[in-house]
Amino acid sequence: MRRFFVEPELLSNDEIAIIGELEHYLSDVLRLKIGALIELSDGEKEICTVKLTEFAAGVIKGEISERRAFSMKSKVEIYLYQGLPKGDKLEFIVQKCTELGVSGIIPIEMPRSVVRIIKDKSAKKTARLQKIATEAAQQSKQDVVPQISEPLSWQEFLRETESLAGLTLVLWEDEKFCGLKDALANYAEVGRINLIIGPEGGLGAEEAEELKKRGAISVSLGRKILRTETAPIAALAMIGYHYGDLGVI
Repeated sequence: MRRFFVEPELLSNDEIAIIGELEHYLSDVLRLKIGALIELSDGEKEICTVKLTEFAAGVIKGEISERRAFSMKSKVEIYLYQGLPKGDKLEFIVQKCTELGVSGIIPIEMPRSVVRIIKDKSAKKTARLQKIATEAAQQSKQDVVPQISEPLSWQEFLRETESLAGLTLVLWEDEKFCGLKDALANYAEVGRINLIIGPEGGLGAEEAEELKKRGAISVSLGRKILRTETAPIAALAMIGYHYGDLGVI
């Protein structure tokens, strides 16, 4: 059964009317018929099973047959602070990290980032990334869609770290003493993890030390050096497995 995210107001009554982009997708792309079942999530608290009952010009009517509370809520919220990568790598990162249950992604223009923030294009780019996150959340049947933020400059990010809640981890290839597995072993319960990953050029010693001064724990993923688009996927999978969000039924 396919899952889609809608505004909470649409699910306020048991009889609903679907219009706009979703109506077009259901009728013209998927070519669903009367009697088909879909899932609609409000992205906040519940998922509804909907039976499609009528197709008319520009509108699909349906009836909610079941309402249920979210069941896949992660035991730990993970926020990815990702150094801006080149090309379309950020789109790949957003898609795959959404599938793995990330709670939010905040792109950062770090000192070694080749890509720079272009304010005039930032909002449009963020909207595209948010759409990718929504589609990935629907495909992987997440309960909620992660929030994709507009990129921050390095200095803006440093100011934000001063008020970050939870456990802050910075992946640094030159870390020789603490692996991610070791760091997680010291935190049996944690509500939020802030995961910081550098761009293609990585994080320099100065940036890593600055983050550690602000409370971040420097960790390594091991002896292998992963690409900037691979590192968050590996880290999220490890964290998800450690806290029981992956690998269990």
